[in-house]
Amino acid sequence: MIIGFGIFYLADYDPFPEEAEFELRDPEELTELSSAMTDFSFDSFSRIAEEDENLFISPYSIHAALTMAYRGADGETAEEMAAVLGLTEMELERLMEDSLGLKQYLEHFSEENEVAIANAFFLREDIPFLDSYKSDGEKYFEAEIGPLPETGEPINDWVYENTREKIEEIIDPGPIDEAVIAYLVNAIYFQGNWAEEFDEDKTTERVFRGADGETEVEMMEKKEVYRYEVTENLQSVTLEYEDGDYLFHAFMPTDDRSLPELYENFDSEDFSDMKPTDEGEIVLRLPKFVLEDDLGLVETLREMGMEQAFNKRSADFSEMVDLEALGINVFISDVLHASFIEVDEKGTEAAAATAVEMRLESLPMTLEFNRPFFFVIEEPETETVLFMGQLVNPEN
Repeated sequence: MIIGFGIFYLADYDPFPEEAEFELRDPEELTELSSAMTDFSFDSFSRIAEEDENLFISPYSIHAALTMAYRGADGETAEEMAAVLGLTEMELERLMEDSLGLKQYLEHFSEENEVAIANAFFLREDIPFLDSYKSDGEKYFEAEIGPLPETGEPINDWVYENTREKIEEIIDPGPIDEAVIAYLVNAIYFQGNWAEEFDEDKTTERVFRGADGETEVEMMEKKEVYRYEVTENLQSVTLEYEDGDYLFHAFMPTDDRSLPELYENFDSEDFSDMKPTDEGEIVLRLPKFVLEDDLGLVETLREMGMEQAFNKRSADFSEMVDLEALGINVFISDVLHASFIEVDEKGTEAAAATAVEMRLESLPMTLEFNRPFFFVIEEPETETVLFMGQLVNPEN
């Protein structure tokens, strides 16, 4: 993982050391968090998906970025975020430990497939962010803590590096609005080769019947033993990446259901039940494809029940910022997501990034006395004027 940001650089950092400095957690211990993420995945995806549009997201990235914001929330704001993220039953300390454990497990357990996950807090230096929030960011999210730059370009550069140059832009590269106080950013990259690669010579032009009609696509083909299932309403298949450490599942309705209808109201248990279980030799044809997406997620998250976090007046992020010292409220103003995936004969390369934008309720008005002015010193109870004057030439 190459981490680069305008002010700090970790170019020599290796996310895959020969010997990790920590012991990987038992994956069984992480299922509560991963199950919450899966429920969140289908809930958010079904709300975003349109029948006639391509879509690709990383629910892990979105959930991880929002969890970093959730760590700084309190009161009703935290309750709503926990409900949407599926974290209601998890104590904060357990959540922090499992977030770190899951990140480390995903990055390090596979020797053949690459997963790199990076987090960063870009924080405005004149804002009283709590030391406890920053230290937890470093400890449990392994986040880089750096100052908020003047423009979005350094943040985009960081994302570009940490997604192996697949995501070029997550926020506007121009000047960052002075009301923005932080970007909490997650980046994830995946590269996996199929356990059994497709023969490029067998890839041919075939018809794909999409929402807009028939089109010619490059269709890969392989005769192999796969897990698959064919029913009256659905056909599905599971492809393994090297060592079986990661799986690619494909589901296609064969009745009149639209794709959004297929996974509407899905949760982790439904998904587990729908995975194919039969095994046998079949001829599999799968299209090569590349997808890219840029999404704003605020409205989707509102629909899911996350309201207070986006309310500039009632949001409560008092576990992130010393609001009393700041004298003004802080809220989430945007949640931005960008993604990329390429599937071909060799395997899959995918990347995504999520940025949570934190903003001040409003900027304090600036009154600059830079022209001649009149002044009075008064005792307010009796309204006695003790002194008065005017300043016309400060140097005199």
